[in-house]
Amino acid sequence: MAPSGSSTTASSSVLVDQSSPAAQAGLATYRALWADVIKVEATMNDQDPTLANHLTGGALSFFQQAIHINKLDGYVAKGQPKLLHPTVKQVIGSGDAAKVLVEDCVDDSGFNLYTTDGTLVHNGHPGGRRLTQAMVEKSDGALKASSFAFSAPGTC
Repeated sequence: MAPSGSSTTASSSVLVDQSSPAAQAGLATYRALWADVIKVEATMNDQDPTLANHLTGGALSFFQQAIHINKLDGYVAKGQPKLLHPTVKQVIGSGDAAKVLVEDCVDDSGFNLYTTDGTLVHNGHPGGRRLTQAMVEKSDGALKASSFAFSAPGTC
């Protein structure tokens, strides 16, 4: 599933130079956003300013809402998702105006929700390998993911 407002149709026939500065910056931002999310989900503080380090717009809202719901339910996250193969699928534009579409297969089976007393939450939402896409672009002087799509388990 492509992040809203983007299309991956053109990227299917165009190879992206994964070592280009834009691609490398997009991949680094994608990895950094996950580090931020892991840190914040350990406390489920949806207002933690760390989230805005590498997220903006719809991507920031996506994670804030998910974290808020989990906080209301009394959950915290433990473990880490595995980023299996982040790849730049498309670079749109160039220089500071470039947008980079990063696609990955994220295995979140080792990144689980727990109650505050340490009990694993079995809520009918099994983890697994999920197709994930993030659109990275310049925002407020820094690269951030502006949109994010997290597909169902088994999509990659």
